[in-house]
Amino acid sequence: MRFTFRRKNKDKHQKQISQGNSSSEPYFLPKELRAPLPRFPPSYRSAQLLAYLPPIVLERIFAFVCPHSRDESYDTCEGSAATNDSECMLCDLRDLSHCTAVCRAWRPAAIRVLYHSVRIDPVHYCPREAWLAERRKKTHRFDRNGIPEDPAQARLRLLRRTVRDDPTRIGKLVQYLKMPYMLRESSHVELAQTIAVLPNLQYVDLPEGMFCDDPNYATLRLEVQARCPQLRKMTYNGGSERSFAMLASGRVWPHLEVLEINNLQIDPMTIRAVLGSLHNLQAFKVSGMPALTDDVLSSADGLPTLPPLKELVLTDVPRVTIRGLIEYLAWQETQQALTVLTLKETGVHPSHLQEILTMASSLRTLAIQAKVMEQFPNSSSIRPLASRSIETLRYEINAASSGAFSSITTGYYTYLATSIMDGGLPRLRRLYVHDDSFPDQLQGLPPPNAAFAAGHMRSGSNTSVKSAPGFGFSASMNNLAPVAPPRRPMANAPPTHRLSSNNPFASRGPNALPPTHTLEVFTKSDEFGKWNFARVDTVRAVAPSRRPVSHYGLAADVTGTGWSGGDARRSVMVGNGAGGFLAVPNPPSSSNGPGYEPTESWRPHSSGGDSSRDLWR
Repeated sequence: MRFTFRRKNKDKHQKQISQGNSSSEPYFLPKELRAPLPRFPPSYRSAQLLAYLPPIVLERIFAFVCPHSRDESYDTCEGSAATNDSECMLCDLRDLSHCTAVCRAWRPAAIRVLYHSVRIDPVHYCPREAWLAERRKKTHRFDRNGIPEDPAQARLRLLRRTVRDDPTRIGKLVQYLKMPYMLRESSHVELAQTIAVLPNLQYVDLPEGMFCDDPNYATLRLEVQARCPQLRKMTYNGGSERSFAMLASGRVWPHLEVLEINNLQIDPMTIRAVLGSLHNLQAFKVSGMPALTDDVLSSADGLPTLPPLKELVLTDVPRVTIRGLIEYLAWQETQQALTVLTLKETGVHPSHLQEILTMASSLRTLAIQAKVMEQFPNSSSIRPLASRSIETLRYEINAASSGAFSSITTGYYTYLATSIMDGGLPRLRRLYVHDDSFPDQLQGLPPPNAAFAAGHMRSGSNTSVKSAPGFGFSASMNNLAPVAPPRRPMANAPPTHRLSSNNPFASRGPNALPPTHTLEVFTKSDEFGKWNFARVDTVRAVAPSRRPVSHYGLAADVTGTGWSGGDARRSVMVGNGAGGFLAVPNPPSSSNGPGYEPTESWRPHSSGGDSSRDLWR
């Protein structure tokens, strides 16, 4: 018996498609989800001009169509998404894929951009996702509420099929592969089959079990070691001591640029042997290793020296002291290379920071986090902070215990405030402290005058501006240039001290310029409190930059926790040229934050909507 079906009205069906109301055609979107028409429609002349563009120019244009295709950072999928200005990365990727089908001249250039940095996102970060989610539920003609397929896993399988079908032309183009956390933890088999044909891969998001030598990921580790010799970043957690020692042979990932070791039970000499074999190492992070000593940073006889690092992060290593850092910074190559230094719960006392700043001539970001049990030492050998390269300083000093010892940190922040007001940090632009009253100290409020304070006096003019208190620069010592550090062999003595006076009532030297720059101050009461933001600006407030602080995937260790929250208060301060700062009122906040200015508004977006993203799917 024949099944009778109602004949569809073709004219009515075509009308629904043209209006965007068809529910049976998956390729037509509703009107509110369609991309707007271009502001400047193409013409015959524009097509002729595009035909003469060289491939390098086409690749540059395609990079603006899909910005994340040029993401060459070593951050994870979740970390790189926080610094991406695109509203929907999947929509940008779709537009770039459409460019490959325009003409034969565009295809090679678009393919190179498309597969340079591959990123697998679980969902669309635009209103299109709600429409697609409803479409995925219709798994069958009679089943309109079925269990949808995992989109991220489906995209990984499609990528695996593409690169394995053409490994010589497409597989060799992939250099960065990023995927969400849940996908790399549950689909390590598909991941191993994909990277097997990616010989030029430099970074890939790997499951956590591989970093601790989990037996379940042994096949994946062998696949990565054999097929990806160009890998640039690797992490070793507790339990992977044997795999870490294999790096000393020089046959496993010899081109590593970023190395992280966490909670390893290994002797310092093995660490020295591994670091000496990695000649391209640029960033090194050590965390949770109480047995680590200064021997790792020093130059012992018979062991290779550490390579010059651009970023050094030391966390929870209490036996690493200022002596080891000074010995490491004695080399001129190291002084010129080091730009980021993070010291968290180490043996370096905050009063020794100037010794580091004196030798690290290229240091731009310095972060120190310590818990103290004593007042700031009152010694004439302690010099004020002075550096011509520091731009960001995270100075988080807390008391080891609450109660009677909670006020011992006052001297530490007074030492920092006087160093800034004396002009020792002329390029400092961002400051993070654990003191809510710190912006008030920068407004030139002097301490009470003492009878013996002969150097603390008012200026010769009749103005009411008082001289700023602090650890002043010596007039005779400011004219002395620091002794040039040696190259090889290691110096026997540190460079000559440029600053000799630590008298808090000393007068400012004639060559010391008062601060006149813009300074942003972030404050909060303790380690677990909310950050308050204070900014001093001479013109106007702008939105904070979303550029990554670290280019080697260590931004979380450099910036700390809790500083980038949405409820931060900004204190903007401008140097008044007389030894103090003036606070500028914050502009009225808008829905996008204070001082928000849209970025890349000229670039056409194929989708819009809320920029909040769920990065942990």
